[in-house]
Amino acid sequence: MEESESTNLPEGIDPTRFRSIKVFIYTTTGVFSGYTYCQYQQRLLDALNKGFMTSKLQSGSDFLPLFDLDVYSPGIPARHMDTVYVRKNNVLMVGESDSPVSGTSANAYPIRRKKTLQTVINLPQVSVKGNMYAEMWEELQDSLNRSDQFIPVTNVEIAPELPSGISRSSFVAVNKDHIVYVGK
Repeated sequence: MEESESTNLPEGIDPTRFRSIKVFIYTTTGVFSGYTYCQYQQRLLDALNKGFMTSKLQSGSDFLPLFDLDVYSPGIPARHMDTVYVRKNNVLMVGESDSPVSGTSANAYPIRRKKTLQTVINLPQVSVKGNMYAEMWEELQDSLNRSDQFIPVTNVEIAPELPSGISRSSFVAVNKDHIVYVGK
């Protein structure tokens, strides 16, 4: 039996306005694995860069809401929490789970032809190998110098494996403020 989206949203969040997304968040202190939410027709990447809407439709840009989550930290037993707000400045990367809840994809964005840039992104304590994308006339440096805080990477391999056991993801958003270097 499929779990409906409304059961994955915290109490007080309108399931007609918001959808849940299964994510993992990597910080220097560990991994948070649970659900966040954003408006229908809004990509997770846009919610990260532009802010999350609250249930009263006010924009919140400093904290990432998570609910029904497990926290994994090195040397500490995993623990379950109902709700957490992670300061986005402390996030190294956010990844979508490879098994999203049914009906959660945001299809509002037209697909533009972009070129693939195979990259290795070195963050503190972890390396992310995957594909970044640039407009046809851009180079890697142009993609890195955009004003957005989080940049998208697809088909990702993560080394070493995160404390939660994650080593691959179809999509992650990397916080540029924590990038040590990017190479091709």
